[in-house]
Amino acid sequence: MNNFEHSSGTSEHNRNFNMYVLNAKAPIVINDKSVLILGLEHMQQTVTTTNNDLGVFADYSFGSSMLQVGWEQKWNDRSKMLFMALGRFNSDFNDVDLAHFQIGGLALGTTKRSDNFDWKYGVYANTELFGTMVVPLFGFNWKMNEQMRFKLLIPLNFEYSYQPKSWLRTGLRFEGVNGSYAYQSVPGSSWSDKYIDRADNNLWAFTEFKVGGNFWFHLKAGHSILRKYKVFDQGDKMALKLGPVNIGDQRNNGTPKDVAKWFDNGYSFEARIIYRFPIKK
Repeated sequence: MNNFEHSSGTSEHNRNFNMYVLNAKAPIVINDKSVLILGLEHMQQTVTTTNNDLGVFADYSFGSSMLQVGWEQKWNDRSKMLFMALGRFNSDFNDVDLAHFQIGGLALGTTKRSDNFDWKYGVYANTELFGTMVVPLFGFNWKMNEQMRFKLLIPLNFEYSYQPKSWLRTGLRFEGVNGSYAYQSVPGSSWSDKYIDRADNNLWAFTEFKVGGNFWFHLKAGHSILRKYKVFDQGDKMALKLGPVNIGDQRNNGTPKDVAKWFDNGYSFEARIIYRFPIKK
């Protein structure tokens, strides 16, 4: 939630961001070295602006529907590679056309240095509405002891976790997300044919516990870091986004009226219900 003053300075407004996600991935074992991965994801996001006197006076809704197809290949006892193809519609789902379709891919390698330490490396790319985004990836997965683990994948995330019991895990996690969503009409204005550039980075404390069978309940609470939600014309693009660096970005063009800042830094809370497939080792 964000609080902000109305432009007249006479009243305070509240702005809330809510997100609902359904995500499922199914691993299909081909043989001892190859696994086919099929996945579906739907995400619905809403930014609601309210005032004590006016009630809800602006409600922005947008989302994403994605198909994931992947292949994991184990080269030897030390190394494996994951390839993922990602196709999605990122849109407010009004007058959807091919301009709202994005296609991307992920290649992520793992090399085992020891039984307790794996290197991670690869690249992610996607055709965003603001232009092509390419993100080099590098990190590791370190099992520090039987209870503690540290995972890092720069620049996307890191996670430190402590698992005192088989049914309980807790820790700290950072996630950085950047995406774009076509928006055909902005309520309360003359804007049309826009897109939302969402950059949302959050540092969370989390805990999760087993509730029965292979079901887990996961809770996170934290605060955003350098969060930015902006609106641009669909024709406004940059030459390339390389990780967090924008190359050839002339979208603002020195005129703040051409861009709206929707959502500032604030606290974040998240709850998940997770089903994990049992894996036979």
